[in-house]
Amino acid sequence: MPRFEMEIPHALPLDEVRARLGRATAKLERDYGAACSWDGDGRLIVARKGLTARVTLEGAHLRIHVELGLLLGPLAGSIRAGITKQLTGLLAEPVGP
Repeated sequence: MPRFEMEIPHALPLDEVRARLGRATAKLERDYGAACSWDGDGRLIVARKGLTARVTLEGAHLRIHVELGLLLGPLAGSIRAGITKQLTGLLAEPVGP
């Protein structure tokens, strides 16, 4: 099973990071058929056929561990790039009033 890990930096309070990830789960569920659930306050689990991701909230970054099924393995580079783009954008938005 192909696997990769990555880190996405952020400069937000962890409660803001968690809230932003929480809002993003609806899109993951709707657009990709993923099941999203929290494992405690600090880890988001995203699973769908052929992919499991664990997103761990840490002080200055998110740590993402992804496991791909054999059919998605050849798309690992594209999947990594997509995750990086989406999470970087999500975490870069200014904090609202």
